[in-house]
Amino acid sequence: MGNGAGSAAAGSGAAESGPAGEWAELTLAEQVLVRRAVIGLQLANTPQHLNSVLRWTGSPGIPARRGASVPEQLALVPELAAATLRLVGAGWLTVRTDRTMTDAAPVLSGPELERAVADPAVWRFGGPMLTVRATPGGLARWEAVAYPEGRPAHPPRAGFTEPEKAVWICAQEPGSWLTGPYGIFAALPTDLAGEALRTHVAAETAPLLRFVRAGLIEVRHIADPDAGEFAVIPPDELLDAFRDPELRCDDGADWGVGLTCVLTQSPATGLR
Repeated sequence: MGNGAGSAAAGSGAAESGPAGEWAELTLAEQVLVRRAVIGLQLANTPQHLNSVLRWTGSPGIPARRGASVPEQLALVPELAAATLRLVGAGWLTVRTDRTMTDAAPVLSGPELERAVADPAVWRFGGPMLTVRATPGGLARWEAVAYPEGRPAHPPRAGFTEPEKAVWICAQEPGSWLTGPYGIFAALPTDLAGEALRTHVAAETAPLLRFVRAGLIEVRHIADPDAGEFAVIPPDELLDAFRDPELRCDDGADWGVGLTCVLTQSPATGLR
């Protein structure tokens, strides 16, 4: 994380912040919103994103093996709403009423914006769709930290194998999957069992395990996409998880169930 990680030492911290300044002065909630605005994501799922960052930075009271429950997510809404208003006021981002990636998307402001971000429904999938977009000035400020002079726009991949590149891309892209009908890993072979199956899965997951052990990638199991919750699979349980057909959901027909991964907000990946 950037220096703003320290602002969350006592709780998540954003509610006591003054006007949003430079990146190092932003709270964790503000940093999460800026990251999402750079990509152009919905406000929906932001509480879960913030909860994950709080886990990755070691904030007390955040369970290490799962995502936030619905009540835990809703408890973060007032902090995120206040952070959104500060970032809009400081020129970091705008809040828009649809996912149109053009300037034609209507921008919310004033009392309308205040009412919108105060609505818990907009922070959950299925509610009113609001997105955040970085302003030109906000994007420039973010890029100055993410890509300082002499630092490449992406982590060097010269040493990555092709399977490692596939895993890294999967972790970078929202909605990507490791297993299931849309996953980058093929379904478990039906003609293997026992030690032979273990050997197969060990080879399959080796590229992933490298990044997980380094703290760069987190593996998650999602059983119900509508719940917005997940379990974290630690490194020493990956082999068993990827041998379990029920966790993999290779035969599932629907997107959103199975094993996936994300980049953690480590110094190497937090601004990417």
